[in-house]
Amino acid sequence: MTLDEIFIGRKKELDLLEDLYKSDKFEMLIMHGRRRVGKSYLLSHFANTHKRNTVYFTADKSLEKINVRNFCEQLNSVIKAGDYILSFTTWQEVYSFFKNYELKERLVIIIDEFTYLYKSNPAYDTGLQNAIDKIFKKMNVFIVLCGSEVSVIEEIIDSSSKPLYGRKTADLKLLPFNYMEARKFFPNYTNEQALEVYSIMGGIPLYLSLFDDKRSIRENIIKNCLSTTGYLFNEVETLLRMELKETYFYKNIMLAINSGASNLNKIADKVGENSAKVAKYIGVLINLGFIKKENPCGEKEKTRNTLYSICDNFFAFYFAFIYGHQNMLNGLISPALYYEREFTKEKMSAFLGHRFELVCGQYLREKFYKGKMPFFAENLGRWWGNNPVLKRQEEIDLLALDDDNALFCECKYTKEKFDESQLKDLQDSSLCVKRKNNWFTIFSKSGVTAGVQKIIAKNKSYNVIGIEDLFKGGR
Repeated sequence: MTLDEIFIGRKKELDLLEDLYKSDKFEMLIMHGRRRVGKSYLLSHFANTHKRNTVYFTADKSLEKINVRNFCEQLNSVIKAGDYILSFTTWQEVYSFFKNYELKERLVIIIDEFTYLYKSNPAYDTGLQNAIDKIFKKMNVFIVLCGSEVSVIEEIIDSSSKPLYGRKTADLKLLPFNYMEARKFFPNYTNEQALEVYSIMGGIPLYLSLFDDKRSIRENIIKNCLSTTGYLFNEVETLLRMELKETYFYKNIMLAINSGASNLNKIADKVGENSAKVAKYIGVLINLGFIKKENPCGEKEKTRNTLYSICDNFFAFYFAFIYGHQNMLNGLISPALYYEREFTKEKMSAFLGHRFELVCGQYLREKFYKGKMPFFAENLGRWWGNNPVLKRQEEIDLLALDDDNALFCECKYTKEKFDESQLKDLQDSSLCVKRKNNWFTIFSKSGVTAGVQKIIAKNKSYNVIGIEDLFKGGR
């Protein structure tokens, strides 16, 4: 599959870009999102549909005068103003040029990795703010500022104390593909195989494009993840070095979470540091989209009841199966032998089972969004805590709530059918959260037993969702 095909799943984002393009007034879109999520591909695709009047410039870590010259080269190729603009060395000169230039049609200016411009000149945002207020707001211009460094973007765009605050007219956070969008990369795989790949790769377009659905999943893992020549062998290390200092400490935090340390104190004990320091580093990882924090669905945030987990599928896969053994894979064992040793059915089943809960959550969000559920959920997520009736600890895989309704869900990714004892556990979980109306959904890879089917057959409060059902009626 070619990289151009990733745009199949970006219709909503392209529609937003087109709406802003068709506006007859000044627009400025801030596009952000984690690295590798496809921001540049999306903008390149959009720019190619409007080549005649789009300036696409990618900033880098060079000096300001070099970035200005490179920008002016792209600008001149579009507006044909003359080679004299190639002599500009400051952004102020560029803005002064626009002040006296009359546009004949809408002009699109896309600046990718714009945070580099701010880093090379801390006054960049002040200069752009003045240009927006005094020049661009009077022009038929659509500006897109795109970047991956979330903390820098928040600092210069969303901080009320900064010059660019309030100047954006639209904001787009580009997210990884969901499982339905990722499915389109693998027309030759079954739905179950596509779900397995998504559970391993996540929704990053580049990663998905590396898997060849004419090969087995095993072959793809060996080639791309376990071989030293594979693109993904050092990908986590590369990403962390691009984003962070002290990468070893961040990796230890994620390794601790992967090993079962889910609250702050346990993570701190595992990595051997105080909780305050660990909390600060966890915040960075959350901001980057690598891990997430959760509180029981419907409950207010309490530090002692907050749990952390790795939300990026490939990061979870890396820390579960690769990290800690890379030295072995560097010439001490063949990737094929390593796969046979480490990727046992038991280990893969446990890993896929946890990621399956995330897929089920995506399914429910889509159904609620489209109004295809018996109520509109105000909260959706996991729940854990005390069962006040049975006097025991309970965990609910997924719970959706409003003031009058509760949907209790169990997610099972096993070869065994969902049985009567598991149904009883699901029903007992409804004692934990009191609502007027209770609903139940069973997500099961292998379906339900005849006994369960008999119990729920004529009860509209119950719903059973299998693998094939997950892929029906999606976007």
